[in-house]
Amino acid sequence: MGIHKKALGLVGTIIPRAQPRQAEQRVEPRHADLVDRAVIFFRGQDYPVPVVNISARGTMIESDILPRIGEPVLIQFENCCRIHGFVRWVREGRVGLNFGHEIVLEKVGK
Repeated sequence: MGIHKKALGLVGTIIPRAQPRQAEQRVEPRHADLVDRAVIFFRGQDYPVPVVNISARGTMIESDILPRIGEPVLIQFENCCRIHGFVRWVREGRVGLNFGHEIVLEKVGK
């Protein structure tokens, strides 16, 4: 018999960080100027969202949706196919998403 997240009380619970990060723990760099907007497909609805930053493995968006940690979503950036992802964290109107696979980031001429 496995342990379910719900039994642990972790589904949708926001766990506050006691202290700010002392060092950058991310492997890949975040880019704030590559993508401005995206559309997420969440619980059967489309939501246009601003993109705060993006990396090869995930993105931070601004949204008033309240997903559960680990919940699956699809996200589509302009001129790109839909990407499978899951909710990594939710905090103060922002949502962190991990992609189902690493993507290649390229700056397209503006």
